[in-house]
Amino acid sequence: MGAKASAMGSGGASSLGPSPTLENIQAAYREGESSRARELIQQACCVECSAASPRLEGLRLLCVATQHGDAESVSYLLHEARVPLPLEPSEGNPAILAAHYGHVSLVRELLDSVPGPCVHRDLLNWMLVSACQQGHLEVVRMLVQDYHADAEDCAIHQEEFAVITGLPLYAAARAGNEEIARFLLQNGAGLSSYTLMDYPAFSRLLVEQRLVEEADTHTEPAGEKLLCGRWSGLKLPWLELDWFMDVSSRISHLDLSCNSLSSLPSVVPWGLIQLRTLDLSNNLFKELHTAQSSQEIICSRLRQVNLSQNELTSLPSGLLHLTRVQRLSAAKNKLTSLFDIPNGTNWIGLRKLEELDVSDNCLTSLPSAVLHSFKSLTTLKVCRNRLTSFPDPWACPLKHCRASSNAIESLPNTISIFWRTQLQEVDFSDNVIKELPSYIFELEALVSLRLCRNQISTLPASNKWKCSLLRTLDLSRNQLGKTEEGPKTRKLAFLTTWHRRDPDPVCPIEFPVILRDALEVLSLNDNQLECVPQSVCGLRNLMELYLSNNPGIRELPAELGQLSNLWQLDIEDLNITNVPQDIRKEGPASVLSFLRAHLRKAEPCKLLKLLVIGPPRQGKTALLEALQTGRTSPFSPAERNISTATWELDRPNGVKASADSVTFNVWDIGGPANMSTVNQCFFTDKALYVVIWNLALGEEAVASLQSWLLNIEARAPNSAVVVVGTHLDLIDTKFRTERVATLRAYILALCRSPSGARASGYPDITWKHLHEVSCKTQEGLDGLKRLIFQVACYMKDNSSSSASGHKLLGRLIPKSYLTLQQAVLDERGRRDAEDEVQYLTDAQLDLVIEQNPGSDIRDYEDLQTAISFLIETGTLLHFPDTSHGLCTLYFLCPVWLSECLERIIHLKSSRSVAWNGVIRAEDLRMLLVGTGFTQQTEEQYFQFLAKFEIALPVASDSYLLPHLLPPKPAMDIHGFRQETANSIQRLFKMSFVPAGFWERFIARMLISLTEMDLQSFEPKRNAKSERRRTTVIYSFAGTGSQQKNRCSTFRVRRSQTIYWREGLLVTFDGGYLSVESTDVNWKRKKSGGIKIICQSETRDFSAMAFITDHVNSLIEQWFPALTASESDGTQLIEQYAPCPQCSSMIRQNQGPGGLGEPPTRGTGAGRRGGEGREKGGGRGGHFFNMEDCVIAAMGQEYIVCPQHPDQPVPLQELVPELFMTDFPSRLFLEKAQLECSEEESDILGQGGSGTIIYRACYRGQPVAIKRFHFKKCRQQTISSGTDTMMKHLQSMDACRSFSEFRQEASMLHSLQHPCIVPLVGISIHPLCFALQLAPLGSLNIVLEDRHKGSRYMPLGHMLTFKAAYQIAAGLAYLHRKNIIFCDLKSDNILVWSLEVCDPVNIKLSDYGISRQSFHEGALGVEGTPGYQAPEIRPGIVYDEKVDMFSYGMVVYELLSGCRPALGQHQLQIAKKLSKGIRPTLGNPEEVQFHCLHGLMIECWDTKPEKRPLAMQCVRQMREPSFPCLRYLLACDTHSQLFLSHLQGHSAVFWDGDKDDRNYSVVNVEKGQVEVKRMPCPGTRLSCQMKMDNTLWTATEEQEVFIYSLKEMCPLSQPQKQISCPAIVTCLFPVPARDQTQACVFMGMSDGLVAVYSLMDDMPVEGETYLCSHTLNTTMFGMEDSDPRQRPYPVRSMVLVHSGSQLWYSHGPGLLVIDCRTLQAVRRLDPYDPPSSIQALASSPCLWGDEAVWTLDDHTNTLQMYHAATYQLCATYSCGDANPLRDVFIVQRPAGVTMATSPDLDSKRKSLDEEEEEECPNGKVTLIYSEEAGTQIIQHQDSLTDYCSMSSDSTPSVGFDRSGPLSEPLGLDRSSSCALSSLASSSSLPFSNEEEERPQDHPDDPDPVVNSDPTTTFTTTPPHLQALTVLAVNGTLWIPRSGGDVMVIEVQRQTGQLRGRVIAVLCPPGTSSYGTLEEAALVAKDTVVCGFRNENRAWCLCVWRGWGPRELDVFYQSYEELGRLETSMRKRR
Repeated sequence: MGAKASAMGSGGASSLGPSPTLENIQAAYREGESSRARELIQQACCVECSAASPRLEGLRLLCVATQHGDAESVSYLLHEARVPLPLEPSEGNPAILAAHYGHVSLVRELLDSVPGPCVHRDLLNWMLVSACQQGHLEVVRMLVQDYHADAEDCAIHQEEFAVITGLPLYAAARAGNEEIARFLLQNGAGLSSYTLMDYPAFSRLLVEQRLVEEADTHTEPAGEKLLCGRWSGLKLPWLELDWFMDVSSRISHLDLSCNSLSSLPSVVPWGLIQLRTLDLSNNLFKELHTAQSSQEIICSRLRQVNLSQNELTSLPSGLLHLTRVQRLSAAKNKLTSLFDIPNGTNWIGLRKLEELDVSDNCLTSLPSAVLHSFKSLTTLKVCRNRLTSFPDPWACPLKHCRASSNAIESLPNTISIFWRTQLQEVDFSDNVIKELPSYIFELEALVSLRLCRNQISTLPASNKWKCSLLRTLDLSRNQLGKTEEGPKTRKLAFLTTWHRRDPDPVCPIEFPVILRDALEVLSLNDNQLECVPQSVCGLRNLMELYLSNNPGIRELPAELGQLSNLWQLDIEDLNITNVPQDIRKEGPASVLSFLRAHLRKAEPCKLLKLLVIGPPRQGKTALLEALQTGRTSPFSPAERNISTATWELDRPNGVKASADSVTFNVWDIGGPANMSTVNQCFFTDKALYVVIWNLALGEEAVASLQSWLLNIEARAPNSAVVVVGTHLDLIDTKFRTERVATLRAYILALCRSPSGARASGYPDITWKHLHEVSCKTQEGLDGLKRLIFQVACYMKDNSSSSASGHKLLGRLIPKSYLTLQQAVLDERGRRDAEDEVQYLTDAQLDLVIEQNPGSDIRDYEDLQTAISFLIETGTLLHFPDTSHGLCTLYFLCPVWLSECLERIIHLKSSRSVAWNGVIRAEDLRMLLVGTGFTQQTEEQYFQFLAKFEIALPVASDSYLLPHLLPPKPAMDIHGFRQETANSIQRLFKMSFVPAGFWERFIARMLISLTEMDLQSFEPKRNAKSERRRTTVIYSFAGTGSQQKNRCSTFRVRRSQTIYWREGLLVTFDGGYLSVESTDVNWKRKKSGGIKIICQSETRDFSAMAFITDHVNSLIEQWFPALTASESDGTQLIEQYAPCPQCSSMIRQNQGPGGLGEPPTRGTGAGRRGGEGREKGGGRGGHFFNMEDCVIAAMGQEYIVCPQHPDQPVPLQELVPELFMTDFPSRLFLEKAQLECSEEESDILGQGGSGTIIYRACYRGQPVAIKRFHFKKCRQQTISSGTDTMMKHLQSMDACRSFSEFRQEASMLHSLQHPCIVPLVGISIHPLCFALQLAPLGSLNIVLEDRHKGSRYMPLGHMLTFKAAYQIAAGLAYLHRKNIIFCDLKSDNILVWSLEVCDPVNIKLSDYGISRQSFHEGALGVEGTPGYQAPEIRPGIVYDEKVDMFSYGMVVYELLSGCRPALGQHQLQIAKKLSKGIRPTLGNPEEVQFHCLHGLMIECWDTKPEKRPLAMQCVRQMREPSFPCLRYLLACDTHSQLFLSHLQGHSAVFWDGDKDDRNYSVVNVEKGQVEVKRMPCPGTRLSCQMKMDNTLWTATEEQEVFIYSLKEMCPLSQPQKQISCPAIVTCLFPVPARDQTQACVFMGMSDGLVAVYSLMDDMPVEGETYLCSHTLNTTMFGMEDSDPRQRPYPVRSMVLVHSGSQLWYSHGPGLLVIDCRTLQAVRRLDPYDPPSSIQALASSPCLWGDEAVWTLDDHTNTLQMYHAATYQLCATYSCGDANPLRDVFIVQRPAGVTMATSPDLDSKRKSLDEEEEEECPNGKVTLIYSEEAGTQIIQHQDSLTDYCSMSSDSTPSVGFDRSGPLSEPLGLDRSSSCALSSLASSSSLPFSNEEEERPQDHPDDPDPVVNSDPTTTFTTTPPHLQALTVLAVNGTLWIPRSGGDVMVIEVQRQTGQLRGRVIAVLCPPGTSSYGTLEEAALVAKDTVVCGFRNENRAWCLCVWRGWGPRELDVFYQSYEELGRLETSMRKRR
């Protein structure tokens, strides 16, 4: 290498040899005259060519040019002079010289000149070393990455030994090039011992650079960051301590894997104090340094150790001293013992070890002493060792045990004791286990059990199995079924045909019923089974069954056919006698179908559907009569459009077939010519079509067959077709043979390509399917019968899963299907006789099925199969399209349906009904009058009309009737279409125009134009100009005539829209847009097409992009067959664009209309020739093929026309759709502002179709770039044919990329919603678009990260709700825009924030396969298995309900944190979903999100019509009940329910009396019944109280029993019993305070209160009694005659003033007791008799004190008292039927000031002033009553009026009540302007309260509201009666008997306090639960309501105890979203 360097340094002349020419060339280079040097080189090549010795001198010239970097000369020498590059490495090799001097481009050109992969590896490596020596990084990177040079191989060898200087890394170290050395290390190079010794400093630098800081950095106490040592793959022979000694205390992760280490410094690993992860795998360690004592081991933080693939004989004993190790792997070593523990060693480590892997070693035993210390072990892997026994189980949570490939003979019998509920996976395969113990099947959590390759002969009894979760059981390669007799018995039985005479063999193997719903995979192959165990047939969830190599199995039980999920049945090498061999060959599906048919008593099918079709007046009816009766009748026009009959055809003579006869259900479809457009709706699949045509009409009749044949293939692709020519007698017999042959050729030309292959779009018709008859002479009738019979016998079901398909005739049909068929026919006859409608709904069909008790049609999939049979045999007409519920209608009679359609077809166009072919929806409904269609089924009927293009929706209230469109424009449009130089064209050439194309295209265009009308920027609304009324302004984004105006926005004014049957014209100021069909001449070619012309005076042709988008999307979605190719490779559809400059020149020379036609595909009756891709054509104008335009657009903006190459054509004008000219210029990315690299580290993910998403930065903001890459082909010398094919493939790929890019970018541009990822910008070169970057990635990633610590709702409850709501809101927006997402999944949901208070948390992304529905549904099969709806199948029209199914799966993922996994195979998943199988989720009580759980179940319903719409979900989720409800739990019948206030999550039910009394306890936190019907004899309870660890129960016999709850002992013996003077009605605990003891107040039915002091939770002797009657008399001077002195029971108590006072109820009044002195302090009388206070509650108030709330049982009035002053502050009537947003005034007590700051008062004052000015509109009602005072109720239309109310008066915004969401108004968050202004008005009756105050208590302070007892009272309805008052987290919850709960908050507003009903909670389906009877706040965050129905059955409704903060977040979750959506809409 040194000699080479010196030679190169001297310019290379010495190595090249003396030569005058070389000297002159080198001199020219030295003097800087490169051009002269190039001339000399070219001259030298010419001289050398004449001298006939070019090779030697040419190589020298190449070396000189390379040495001086002359790229032009090198290219000349390689390509023109043909100088080959030598492949052998040498110092003078040009490639090595180029690498030496760093000429990157020359290196690439030299290596690319070598043909194919022929570059010598040694040459590449020598080039690599040269570049490393000289420091050329770009050359090094290119050689390694692009040409795969080996970064480790030595380039230079001396004899057979490598020269060390030839190592690339050594060369880089020698040159000191650090950057190249790093790159080499990253690409496989290693640090050899020579490099380490010769360049130690350089090597140390490289190694130290791999010490990097942690990403999720932890810091030491000193503040230094921890380090990761990434030294994997460096091939280090040793490890120097100096490399890391100074940072050893900071190393947390050390990776030394894939090196050549055999020893380590003593400090590794024991002395690395911060070490957490150690990886020493794949080295040469035989042992590791052992610490002398535990004090030397300081790496106490070590968690993961990997010692795999070494040569260790035992694990280092130092690990036994580590207490935090969780994973230890030592697989593939030479371990003979687990640990070599010295005697006397004490160790306590490995207690937290979770995973131990010692597979592939030499272990013979596992020491129990060591294993039993692994207390946390969950995974044990000991496969491929030499174990003879398995260690005894120990106490650890083991989940995975793998011990295959050992010599284990038996298993320990304690395995089910220790691991019963933990062990999930067990693998003892390939051992010598002979007897399988029963306890292995007692593992309840077992999911997978593998016992293959053992010696097991029997299984335990079925009653021993407890593993109900077992999914996989592998018992293959054992000895199951082995008996003493062996094969003799089987042989004898076979000879004596035991299967006919003897009883069936009994299999000793039995599988229990417990596996019925769980087991999915069962392997029994390679055993000795005599028969298939009958119990296998009961495993209904079984998917895979392996039975091969069991020679005794000769029959398959028919019951196997019941296993509908079974998709893999292995019966290889079995001699099955009861299944025919041809069935077995077809695969498992056919075998199972055969068995299922026998099980269901199936019968061979003899019925087929036969349709006789053709143009009118061709003799169809006469032919049918001749076939059926043998007679003919004179011609008479058909009275009906369709008629039906039954025809039985016996097997004709000479026909070989298994069937004796065939019965046809014949549908004769005829009628007038105008009905031929709707006859296709009767075309069904798997039928026999007889197409009739009139021979006498000749070529004209053949041409009329085209539409019929196209319709058959489009609607019934799996049918057979026979083409019959009639009127044979009219052809002269002299010319008959020639004439018939000619006409036959014409027919075959339609259906076959010139090569003879089947033509796309047409049925498979050969000469065998053609026949001619004469009905008059009956000539050919017998032959036609023979042909029909033969075709019927060979018809196959090509859509079945089998490769060959089953024959339709003779297939086995279950008897239940035939019974259903007869029932449907009977129903049809009954309805016909009674003149009823001839259709069934799905509910009616279910009723027909249920009427047959013997029917075995059970599941949804089986029903669909039965319906398919009825359709195929012509019994009924049904369409499985789910869009708009069409699949729910079943038409019984085609004649009746035809009569309904005639009403539409016979409709004539008029201005009043159907103007321009468009009919209003109400007029279309009028046509249904008298048909029997109802309001419930009209939507399905309209979808049926749209499916067959009879009536297509063009708006929400109008339909297009295509048959009313004129065949030509209604006016002369020639004047509009004067072609000028400012126009472009596009031609679509199609092999055939599919049926319905033009109808759907016209409808789409009308829809799009209407939408553009709505989005256009029109003039002022009040303008009355006639021109403005008839014109519409459009906005396209066009190219303009110059590059700078490419995306300028301009306006055009549409003046006229004209459309006809096959065309449309839109005119506007300055141009027009025309779309029409091209002429079709069937004799010359069979191709039709579309011609599009766009003219614009401003040369803005973006309208062309608009129209081509519609054409392409229509073809892709509805007519995908057009995108295929013929058998000869010809495309069925091609696009051409005439060169506009050629057109302009032709017009100048020839005048208008002089442009030629595009190139044709050939001539003749067929069409396609070999010149289909020539670019010239017509009369001189050039046509660009779209392939050429796409390839040019990949990297250029112009394309060259061969007729004027000096004038390139701008592609932006020619193909505007590729350059997005309809996008505004602001959306095109400025490349200077975009920072993007395509490094692997910047890749965020991969999208569909190979797109890659990169992280980038645009204008300083992070963005995600979705890049669409083109596949480029390397230029090679190939044939022209191959070149054409390569170009075609490349253009197809590029066209797909452009199409997907445009579709997704256009869709993103049209979407403006806060939950939709917004588009930042687009770029054409490179092809990409930028989106906002999601900070947290996809929802799937976030859920995976958070799922580890939680079982349900890993995001938390509120965030889960917000995510579900925002996804639904995004979907609702898309559906509102008629977009079907089609691929909703967690990967396409991006997470923006995990903060609950942020307005937007998630956004939807990736619309690559989304569909625009255009009111007609969508087609396609895209989607992701597991999320994709089961109805998405080929040919099925679906609607937005498919997104709702996916939404249900996403909700499942939100609730569970797991993907909806249902299998590994797509077909398996689809089959499960179609059968209704869904991912398993816990019970609603476990999930505790009842409403979202229920919504999930609704959304993933198999029937789309039962799924809710996205907008319905959004409305449902806007109810606070939705997120607030935890669950509903149905309970048994009980007599009583008791709930304890804030005393734990327990609900106690009592039932029975005396000896039968029992109790049940429900843990409401878990939703579990913990105690059920526990006996506890005694009498009925009057009340109950739980206090700490005691339970107090009071009975109706005036006894109180106190039970201890310690240690969960049953309530058998009370700890204490107390006798009372009256029935106890209320128990209330008072905690200890200051110097007082804890006590219990016991209220009684006569008003007496007993007070018991407590000691150790038990009452002490010496209770105190308080008599309410006495207190009223002595303290408050009440007379005995006062009604308030009645013996009212004490019903409620409450503590106030931190427990110093107790308020208790006494009838209508309240008594206040001092808890310390037990003296009465005050009596209050909130109510008058007969009212009685039934509930009390205390809560903090905004004055800094407490408030006491009272509720009575008569007036249903809530009152609020100020606890400190005893003043009445507020009154509210709880009987409002719609209480939401009710407001009542809270009066401030006299002398009490607000607890606010002066700053806040000033701010509030200013806000009050603003509110008076900006008062929103809304209807306000004032209600004044004597009982409730004044209530101000504001009625609003939207629930979003609750504007995030809270009690902190934080400024917020409000909504305009008069309309939709408006702009922020700057109001107080809890304010209501209308309320504030009304509340301050002098008209309110507050001034009279002083006068009307009760006079009984003159000492009372002035109350604020009236409570006059003389006021008349209106009885409250029972369901509105309030039950109690609960103080919940700053709010009041008031449950009412009807089941709803009012939530009231006291808010500070406009200087006052107001009470407001901020929410009304109501569980779904309240009426079914009964009456609400109990409610309590059992815990701080849990409210429980108990419902009881008339049957005494209870239901617990458990709520989240939400306060203002949670409700504030809830309301903001959709209010803020609405504001953002409004703001985005306004900005746009």
